[in-house]
Amino acid sequence: MKVILLTGNSTRHIAFANRVKMSKKINLLKVFYELGNPLEDNVKNQTENKLLLNHLSQRKQTEDDFFNWFIEFSIKTKSEESYIERGFISSQKFLNQVLNLNPELIIVYGTSIIKGEIIKIFRNKILNLHLGLSPYYRGAGTNYFPFVNNEPEFCGATFMYLDEGVDTGQIIHQIRPLIYPTDSFHQLSNRFLKECFNTYVKLIENFRTLNDLKDEVNHKNLNPNKIYKAKDFTEKSLKKLHQNFKSNMIENYLINKKQRDEKVPIIQSNNIY
Repeated sequence: MKVILLTGNSTRHIAFANRVKMSKKINLLKVFYELGNPLEDNVKNQTENKLLLNHLSQRKQTEDDFFNWFIEFSIKTKSEESYIERGFISSQKFLNQVLNLNPELIIVYGTSIIKGEIIKIFRNKILNLHLGLSPYYRGAGTNYFPFVNNEPEFCGATFMYLDEGVDTGQIIHQIRPLIYPTDSFHQLSNRFLKECFNTYVKLIENFRTLNDLKDEVNHKNLNPNKIYKAKDFTEKSLKKLHQNFKSNMIENYLINKKQRDEKVPIIQSNNIY
């Protein structure tokens, strides 16, 4: 399976790229690391709010603690790599590079919104990892705002085909995180990333069998809920998140987890394993 990866340039994205490189079933032709982070850039450029900045600092530190050791000891491969400016992936110049590589599959995780002819040319050959349960939560911070809204059952990940919309592609598979009573937000988030990466790799490895799933999952209808943008990450939302964790939100969810999860159905396919 000849693959190219489009991802961000944070620690988590580099860790995912290394996880893909470990697979003996994936021929990773090239990794494109997109520079910049809209959430962090929005906060750092527009505010000196210590609470928001501390949250981002803690997120980075926890992410580094979880993944830097893995990056350091990962098996090094000769996969070609490029660092690109944010938004370049929607340009004709980038499309030309992709066409020259001639991949069988494009995998996406953590980039800006992809637009243009690339989606039409590679229809049903672009997979995306959306950290959130689509279509319930779409846009930015989709595993942050469920905890702000006291709705842990809406936390999860969606593996989908990429289309022209924002997190609207056909859903292939969804998962929820393992959550423990003593978890902090950053702790459960980074543990879940590891599960997402392993699941995504399995899905890529079994991509040729996914065409058989299209009719199976097309009839699934999930009701749209909330759409968030980077600007919605505010001091008010962060204070609400902290208050919810202090008010036994996680414990209350785990007590009734089965019933609460059943009210938020997700698509799960055994074919990817």
